Amino acid sequence: MKNLVIAAFALFSVTAVSAQENAIEKHFSDFEQLEDFTKVNITSKMFELALHFEGQTDEEKELIEAISNVDGLSVLAKNNAENPMALFKEAIKRPGSSFEELMTVDDKEAQVVFMIKESGGVIDELLVIFGTDTEFAIVDIWGEIDLKQVRKMTEAFTTYGMDYFDEKMVEAKAGINYYPNPVTEGQNGTLNIPDELKGCQMQIHDTNGRVLVSDQINDLRSNVSLDKLKAGTYVLSITKDKVKLFTQKVVVVK
Repeated sequence: MKNLVIAAFALFSVTAVSAQENAIEKHFSDFEQLEDFTKVNITSKMFELALHFEGQTDEEKELIEAISNVDGLSVLAKNNAENPMALFKEAIKRPGSSFEELMTVDDKEAQVVFMIKESGGVIDELLVIFGTDTEFAIVDIWGEIDLKQVRKMTEAFTTYGMDYFDEKMVEAKAGINYYPNPVTEGQNGTLNIPDELKGCQMQIHDTNGRVLVSDQINDLRSNVSLDKLKAGTYVLSITKDKVKLFTQKVVVVK
């Protein structure tokens, strides 16, 4: 593992390296221009250097596999920020519809949002936005991203917020299914969840974020109480262990 650790140190010692356009450059270029932000860009060439080390142990081989399809990584961070959560709240709005929210962590020590961009069913970019009482950071990884391998890579290359990534939760998310949508006024919806998400919290919000319905879901198939809601647009969310995994617009029609 020693050689890979040395390689990792070399990677994160590189700053101001040119890289292909990524989400940080597209959506946060104004942050990049500020002197009080720390900026790190790692190109595919630097990852290739790490791959020249032969893995001797299973751990090393798994790490090499994890980074083999990564083309680059960028970090934009500000420590001892005056109002980091204001930066965080602004930042999570910027990618817009170009990224899909994968999961959100609201912990007493930090808030983290994970977003992905897909093309042709392949995840080609993972964006992490991180905020605490004193720190703000954006991490962008692009290439051909295997979410099952992300944790292995970031255990070696420590980056802001990645210790909150939970691949098991992400896998469980794929088993969430709500229907029908739209639903007729006076009727309820149906929510299916996988076994791993039993005990999750389901909420229905209005468009202003006000909670109208809140239930703990303990069954694999449950009714969603919509019968008292008037015609309109609402948002259904699923949270488990302070991790928001699922949001979907729900339309109630007359």
